[in-house]
Amino acid sequence: MTEQLRIRRFTAYGLLGVCFVTVLLIVLDLDSPIRTIAVLLFVGTAPGWALISYVNVRHLSVTWISAVGLSLSVGLIVAQMLVLTHQWHPEAAVVGMAIATAALLVHHVLRSRPRSVS
Repeated sequence: MTEQLRIRRFTAYGLLGVCFVTVLLIVLDLDSPIRTIAVLLFVGTAPGWALISYVNVRHLSVTWISAVGLSLSVGLIVAQMLVLTHQWHPEAAVVGMAIATAALLVHHVLRSRPRSVS
């Protein structure tokens, strides 16, 4: 169980880094291949992992497969909401998703910290 919590914490730290880099590249409006890779990596993994990690999945591969599927679903729902409201601002949507995802990831980091024994 301790190993699983450690993996969850390090994965959450890594995905928080992806969130930060994605937001930074969007806010700075840098047009580079790194931005494309960062956004695709974020949209394809982070939101779903932040959600699926609340479910106790025993196999790491199932967690990641579910995370990708859930991430794509979240992205489609957000894009559909942009279309339905006639407010097509994909950069703002990705930044909003990154902020919401970062909040969930911070919660994962905090709840998977090792407990100090007093």
